[in-house]
Amino acid sequence: KPNLLTNNGRDYAIAQFYTNTAAGGVGMNFLALTDNTTGADATDTALPDEITTGGLERALATTITHSTGTNSTTLAKTFTSSGTHTAVQMSGTFNQLAVGGTIGHESTFTSVSLASSDTLTVTWTLTLG
Repeated sequence: KPNLLTNNGRDYAIAQFYTNTAAGGVGMNFLALTDNTTGADATDTALPDEITTGGLERALATTITHSTGTNSTTLAKTFTSSGTHTAVQMSGTFNQLAVGGTIGHESTFTSVSLASSDTLTVTWTLTLG
């Protein structure tokens, strides 16, 4: 599903590619989830109502792939719920594990509810260009 590149995410990418004069920062490969219904918004500076407990807290993608010479990158993570979560329906990418940092992308998906031990796999296929 197409995702939205936030204004902050675009600025961060430009800095990483062009304007930073020191060693580069961490990539936007930490994935976060929310049950918020507001949808993706380019002006978001955080993932609204980010889930921070119950097995769905922000995590480093366990699959991070890029083929040299292409403009596509895949990030994926399987989350295992340790509680009950209702209407999880949006994900974002970040440049740090702790809440905060720069949000790069956000996208909504079909709402899912999870019981303890249920899994949710989030896969991002990002195309630069």
